[in-house]
Amino acid sequence: MARDYTHLVKQGEEIGWEIRYYSASESTFEHNGKQVLLVEVEAAGCSFCDGSYAQSLMGANVEGYIVEWKYKEDDEGQSVSLIEPIRDAVNQKEIAAILKPRYARSQINFC
Repeated sequence: MARDYTHLVKQGEEIGWEIRYYSASESTFEHNGKQVLLVEVEAAGCSFCDGSYAQSLMGANVEGYIVEWKYKEDDEGQSVSLIEPIRDAVNQKEIAAILKPRYARSQINFC
């Protein structure tokens, strides 16, 4: 079932302090003749509850297939697209294989 996705306000902007921050940006790519919305996230200076620390963490959130691109605005004026989540395991595996060269050490999530 398709769902609304509210687009990022400021793409790629580092949010947080100088040493610790995160950023997110959107991109699209094609899979099986359909456009896929991808949100790339990066966090730097991450500390965890066990006391460990990571210099940088990256990940890719596959939002889904784009059904309608920026077809409306929400109450705050943000662009909204209609997205079909990718639930099929075969398609998820194919998409993960496409993304793996770029995100070899990162987590790939399907929303």
